[in-house]
Amino acid sequence: MKTALRIVSILSLALLLFLPMQSAGAASGISEGQVIFGQSFTLKSGDSLSGDLLVFGGSATIEKGATVNGSVVLFGGNLKIDGTVTGDVALTGGSVALGSAAHITGNLTTVAASLDRTAGSQVDGQIYNSATSWIGSGNNSNIPQPIKPIVPVIPAIKFGFEPLLSLLNSFGQSLGIAVLAMLLMLFLAPHADRVAHAIIAQPLTAGGLGLLTVIAAPIAVVLSVITLILIPLAPIIVIALVAAGVFGWIAIGYEVGQRFTQAIHQNWHPAFSAGLGTFALTLVARVLTGIPVLNCIGWLVPFLLSMAALGAVIMTRFGTQTVVAPSAPAAVIPTKPSE
Repeated sequence: MKTALRIVSILSLALLLFLPMQSAGAASGISEGQVIFGQSFTLKSGDSLSGDLLVFGGSATIEKGATVNGSVVLFGGNLKIDGTVTGDVALTGGSVALGSAAHITGNLTTVAASLDRTAGSQVDGQIYNSATSWIGSGNNSNIPQPIKPIVPVIPAIKFGFEPLLSLLNSFGQSLGIAVLAMLLMLFLAPHADRVAHAIIAQPLTAGGLGLLTVIAAPIAVVLSVITLILIPLAPIIVIALVAAGVFGWIAIGYEVGQRFTQAIHQNWHPAFSAGLGTFALTLVARVLTGIPVLNCIGWLVPFLLSMAALGAVIMTRFGTQTVVAPSAPAAVIPTKPSE
């Protein structure tokens, strides 16, 4: 248990260092971007929020005369806008209601959520709504219509800096998680080794457990949000799953680095092996998911590895227990009946 808490703490600290927004409650006057977990947020009339607003499992209200100088993203909750949002608005699960004074200068995107748009509301960008039901009031010109499927068009070949920027982005992300892997291996090399051996010993079991966890985790988060007493448990579940997935991925990278050092007959420090293996593994995964030709199947290998990594971390209790391969049943040799 102490090891699991240590891993979650280290990874949570790393995530917070790269988090561009701050978590805080509603405040009066001008405030910075905020992240809200399982609570309600209200931006009162006359107030402004400089930055993005991110809400997990809660509700948000932008009153008339209030301004969000950024984007609004909400996961699993209700969003009511009667003020101004200078960026995009995205909602997954729940509902969004636009008042008569609502003004969104960017795009409005909803996934598995209902949209209630009042006459007079303005959306300067595009509206992408995957919900089957549309709710509206006022004349028909203010009621958004379902978006028709867009047939992808193969763009013309251009020579620019886009491929180079994409490659640099992938390189930077791979380098960042490699540094995190080296940091973890300074303290948790034996635990990562147990997780990697669990994947090798029982890959199907680890992958199945990881997939089941990914399916069951959103249900657990929603139930925690519905049960008001357990609302603080929702962010803990999310952070623990992210920590488990990242640690499992680093464990696979550590095994890759160990096998590489054995192949070249070297004996490196576990931190260097983990850094090299995780960097190579992450870079290959980014390339597989980023090449347009492999868009249909390129994600499959990283997805399967991620599920196995998550399942192995759960099986080993964050590397505190050893998992061995199931032994084959002993062959039964028939004996001759005595005469």
